[in-house]
Amino acid sequence: MRKLLLTSTALVAATSISAAQAADIDVSGAFEWNYITQAADLTANDGDKFDTGNEVTIAFESKTDSGLTLAGRWNHNADGAGGHGGSTEESSLSISGGFGKLVLGYDDDAADAFGVDEADITGEEATSTPTSATIMTNAGSSGNNDNNKISYFTPAMGGFKAGVSVTDSGTTATTDRTTMGASYSMPMDGGSLLIEYNQGTTDGGTDTDHTNYGATLTMGAMTILASTATQEKASNDIEATGLGIKYDMGGGMYIAATTMEAEDDHADATSSGEKEKYTANVAEVGYTIADGLTGVITYVDYEYKDGGTTASGTDDSGQITKLTIKASF
Repeated sequence: MRKLLLTSTALVAATSISAAQAADIDVSGAFEWNYITQAADLTANDGDKFDTGNEVTIAFESKTDSGLTLAGRWNHNADGAGGHGGSTEESSLSISGGFGKLVLGYDDDAADAFGVDEADITGEEATSTPTSATIMTNAGSSGNNDNNKISYFTPAMGGFKAGVSVTDSGTTATTDRTTMGASYSMPMDGGSLLIEYNQGTTDGGTDTDHTNYGATLTMGAMTILASTATQEKASNDIEATGLGIKYDMGGGMYIAATTMEAEDDHADATSSGEKEKYTANVAEVGYTIADGLTGVITYVDYEYKDGGTTASGTDDSGQITKLTIKASF
C-alpha cells in the first residue's frame, strides 16, 4: 500500500512538473523615479516633488493540442492602491488562434489598443491638471480604463487589424462602455505609415461619446505623428488636435517635440465669451545610459483658460520640468 502511495505521488509530481514546463512563464519588472518641478500661476499647482512608479508583470503562455494559444497576464502596481483588488492593475486571460484573439478580464479596451495621440512620440507624459477636469490634455482617446471586460481582436489581414470591447458594470450600468477601433499599416520607401481610428461610448447619468484618429509616419530616424480627438456629452463638446515629431540621433539618444490644443465649445464664459481651452508644447531628450536603464528630461509649457466654467475663474499657465530615471528588468 505504501509503495502504491509513493508511486502515485511520484506520478502526480511528474505530471505537475511536465505541465509547468509546458507553459512559458515570464516575469518582468519596471522601476521609474521622477523629479517634477512646476512653475504655475495657480499656487495649488506651483512647487516640486519626487515620484515613483514600480510594477511587476507575470505572464504565462501555453499551447493546446488543438493549436490555441492561452496567455495569462497579471500586472501589479507596487506604489499605488490599484483599481482592482489591492494593487492589481491588470489581470486577464487571452485565447488566440486563427480566428484572432479573445481577451477576458481586467485589461485595456479596444479604444486604447488603437488609440493615437501626440504623447505617443515622447517617452514620458507631463501635463498640468486643470482645476476643471472636463477639458482634454491630449489629442487621444478618452475614457479608457482597466475594468473587467471582454474584447475581441481580428487577426492581421495584410496591414489591417480591428477590435471591439464591452465593459459591463453590472446592475447599476453606470460605467458600461463599448469601444471599437481599427488600424492599417503600409510600407513606404524607407519607412512605413500607420493609420489608427477608435470610438467609444460610456453610459452613465450622461452618456459620453468619443472619437480619435491619427497617422504615424516613420522615415528612417524620423517619426512624425498627427492626431485629433472629440468628446461629447451634455455639457461638453471638446475638440483636440496634436502634432509630434521625434528624431533618433543614434548612440541611444533621441529628441522629440509635441504641440496640442483642446477647446470646449460648450464652455463659453457669460461675461467674455471665452471658451475653455488648454494648450501645451513639449520638448524632450532621452538617453539610454545602459541596457535597461534610461534617462529622460521632459519640458512642458502650458496654458489653461477657464472659460467661465467656475464662478471664481481658474486660469493657469506655467512650465513643468520632469527628470525621469527608468529601469526595466
